[in-house]
Amino acid sequence: MGNQETSGISRRSFIAGAAATGAFAAAAGLMGCSPQATSGQDSASAADANAGSGSQGAASAGHSWDVKPDPIPESDIAETVDVEVLVIGAGNAGVAAACSSVEKGLKVTVIEKTTTVNGRGGGMGACNSRLNKELGFEIEPVAAQYRWNRTCGNRNNERLVTQWFKNSGPAMDWLLDKADEYGASYTLYAGYSRSQILPEEPDFHTFQAGDFAMPEEAGYFVPTGLLYQSCLDQGVEFLFEHTAEQLVQDSSGRVTGAVVKDADGAYKQFNASKGVVLATGDIAGDQEMREAYFEPLFVNMRSDYMPQGANTGDGHKMGMWAGGVMQDGPLPNALHPQGGTMFHGPFMFVNKNGQRYFNEANWVQAKSIQTLKQPDQVGFSIFDRNFGENNKDSLNYGGGMFWDTMSRSVTQEFDPAEIEATVEAEVEKGNTAWKADTLEELAEKIGVNKENFLAEVERYNEMCEAGEDTDFEKEAVFLYPIKEPPFYATKIEAVILVCVGGLKINTDLQVLKEDGTPIEGLYATGNTSGDLYAVDYPINMPGNSNGRCLTWGYMLGDILAKN
Repeated sequence: MGNQETSGISRRSFIAGAAATGAFAAAAGLMGCSPQATSGQDSASAADANAGSGSQGAASAGHSWDVKPDPIPESDIAETVDVEVLVIGAGNAGVAAACSSVEKGLKVTVIEKTTTVNGRGGGMGACNSRLNKELGFEIEPVAAQYRWNRTCGNRNNERLVTQWFKNSGPAMDWLLDKADEYGASYTLYAGYSRSQILPEEPDFHTFQAGDFAMPEEAGYFVPTGLLYQSCLDQGVEFLFEHTAEQLVQDSSGRVTGAVVKDADGAYKQFNASKGVVLATGDIAGDQEMREAYFEPLFVNMRSDYMPQGANTGDGHKMGMWAGGVMQDGPLPNALHPQGGTMFHGPFMFVNKNGQRYFNEANWVQAKSIQTLKQPDQVGFSIFDRNFGENNKDSLNYGGGMFWDTMSRSVTQEFDPAEIEATVEAEVEKGNTAWKADTLEELAEKIGVNKENFLAEVERYNEMCEAGEDTDFEKEAVFLYPIKEPPFYATKIEAVILVCVGGLKINTDLQVLKEDGTPIEGLYATGNTSGDLYAVDYPINMPGNSNGRCLTWGYMLGDILAKN
């Protein structure tokens, strides 16, 4: 579990906290999730038994999940159900795991605490699918993997990254085949960065329903709808409003199932002979876990992860109670500067003081983090009437999300009119975009320091004319002056999309104990799993978090079938 310090979380601070307080349960308690196990061990003696063991568990302040809950009494279990695979969580990751497992002939049940499948996202990243090859946009995986690991500070598990690069293409082919079967359409997103300094890859696969009738309970994300429909057609059981409370373990520590509470409050025990898959999403909906695992800058950020507040680290907690450990912290987060307008391009950014604050021709993580550091954690992108054509020109040299339209295919040329329409529509709303005939009026509308703002624009225009950004060294190709009215501002605010850190796993996706050995019968996927990332989220392969959900899910069918 973990302790947040001012300087962040380290393995040493985790271990020191565990040794100091011993709040993590001892070995006997770690195996006692099942109703048949005893839980009479005193908390203090459990602490003494585990002190100094190196468990990434307790912190000096203590957390609500530090002490493993007592087993639910066998007398409280109203029903026992035998399955082969139990998937906990019906999001992108859980549905993919269920679909691949049933295709391997396994009997699968999926439980979900909300009332619906929680498919979300704009697309899925994958390396060199058949669509990449058909459209002539193949990716050089060696260079892309190097950039990924470097973004993660080389603190991630590179075996998992290699596994993602080798398996994401076949996983995407599997999904594309389902799209063809059900009548959905798809393409590659054109809005990736062409920058030689900050390149992105054409790996982001977007889907449209086409002739596919999206199941009502599948949300809006077509890939999850396709996999969910395929699950239903192959007999996977989905139980909504069913919340996993505890994992069940035998005397050896193997996970053999879970105790689940249904919508009426009754307990059911699911025995899973092949394995339990934790697919409960991330931890961003649990403020206590944010404070324990996030770096301070992110602790109180708004989350745009839907449904709001549903992902409360349930799988992470159950995994730790079973003896698993979290990856080293602070955990990485995927951020997007989408809290204001969905467009801001490479143009000059200013803060509320009217001051420019960084090189704007950058990737979405940098835009988000730099904006978070400004007064009121807000910024504004400033441009003039030529922004549509200027943006089209800039895409020869850069690009990325919120720098392009959000749906353009690699087969389509950028149309400035689409971006212009987006901005004008936001101007009409009046709360995330503004338009003015003078710079003075624009400064007043957006509420920035007028004197500073006018001086900053004047200086920026001088650097545009000189062809050199002496303040932040933005490449000259992105220096577009702000001179011709009307003038525009779009609001920039950063949000968390998802925390992409989780439980340590091996390449068989088994949850690992502190000593690096696997917990038999227990698997983690999607954002419940860890170590694919560290420090930061590598957007050089856009959409790779959703791609992990698909890829790990695709692999789990084979892994579980071999048990």
